[in-house]
Amino acid sequence: MTKILIVDDEEMMLMVTRRILSQKYEVVCASSGEEGIALYGTEKPDMILSDLLMPQMSGFEMHKVLQEKYGKHIPIMFMTADESSEIEGRGFELGAEDFIRKPFHPDVLLKRVENILNNIERIQSLTEEATTDKLTGFLNKASATRTLMQICREKTGVLLVIDLDNFKLVNDICGHETGDKVLTAFAELARGNLRANDTAGRIGGDEFVAFCADVTDEKTIAAAIRHINEHLLEKAKAIIGEDMTIPLGVSAGAVFVPQQGTDYDTLFAMADKALYFVKQNEKHGYAVYAGGYDVSAKTEESVDETFRHIGMLLEERNIGDSAFWLGQDAFSNVYRFMMRYIQSYRCTAYKALFTLTPPDDINSAEFSAICEQFGHIVNRSLRKSDVMMQYKTNRFFLLFPQITEQYIGKVIERIFAQWKKTDHSHRIKPEYKIESICAEELEERDRRRPNQN
Repeated sequence: MTKILIVDDEEMMLMVTRRILSQKYEVVCASSGEEGIALYGTEKPDMILSDLLMPQMSGFEMHKVLQEKYGKHIPIMFMTADESSEIEGRGFELGAEDFIRKPFHPDVLLKRVENILNNIERIQSLTEEATTDKLTGFLNKASATRTLMQICREKTGVLLVIDLDNFKLVNDICGHETGDKVLTAFAELARGNLRANDTAGRIGGDEFVAFCADVTDEKTIAAAIRHINEHLLEKAKAIIGEDMTIPLGVSAGAVFVPQQGTDYDTLFAMADKALYFVKQNEKHGYAVYAGGYDVSAKTEESVDETFRHIGMLLEERNIGDSAFWLGQDAFSNVYRFMMRYIQSYRCTAYKALFTLTPPDDINSAEFSAICEQFGHIVNRSLRKSDVMMQYKTNRFFLLFPQITEQYIGKVIERIFAQWKKTDHSHRIKPEYKIESICAEELEERDRRRPNQN
């Protein structure tokens, strides 16, 4: 319930005002400016309704002390019997929301308080919109930087820079909409490890920063990162599907404050360097900055354990029933490897390109959706060992390692058989081109290329 602090040295007025406002709000009362300051600190009211002229400390003086002490605008409405416009003008200059003359009608008081509270809510909503990342609910980069600069100067704790491992594959393979869902799931997990006095922000696509107040030991960091890594993959599979094979996880770099400084930019650079160390080594873990570049990853794994860990990290969690559908960057690496493999082991592979041409009576959004549907048909028609990528909206490039020409024909038949079952087959007929890849052709190609040395 909304809370209002009433400050008035007249007991009768305090009682009357309390009775009126208690109909709609939680009310706390103070009989002097000094008591009002003390109660504000303990009760944290949403606004103050204060008599203007009180002995020892006026309402103006109390308001000024509170704003200086808490470093923010504190909503206040003054009550006064003074008819002077000079006093009213001074009050607005000092940041008063409104004035009300004594004696007042109950309905007038309630309406004016309601107006102030509605205005406060609108301002808070606009402020939140300007400072918050809409997808995750964390602070955006600019707001996180401003907030953490002050926190690092004033508080003890740990600054973390956190990055999602292999997140780019989610966007490449499953699309940005699915990627956003995974980021939201990560934010929920991270929020579960944060307390009310911690601060978190999103500073990049899949990069985050957090300050955990009063955390001075590595056990807390280790537990949080372990918890997120244990559950992020589960949440991702719930979004993408149980056959999801992307080794998602998080890595973090940490630096303790103020032991290693109080300047945010310097601390961030330290934590980022520790993060880089984790990303270049084992991922799915954390490291604490230890000075220079010699950062120690926090692990006590033996050689055998590390061997197993790397294998688990790189291998598929569950082998899916369809081909690899990769983004262009990932596909190019696989393709180059296959060319080397073919030359080294004297084998043959095939490549194919499918093209869909839009009819005149279709818009781009509908055509894009149809192309995506065709891509899924192709993906399900291939072997687990085949690889494909969507080169453009309407073009799909396929790579078939260790395959016969007879199998290629069967693949084409499966694709067209499935496509004929859709509602679009009468409007769009996919075209395709197939070529073989053999060691002799690759060697001939290399000989024809000019010498690069």
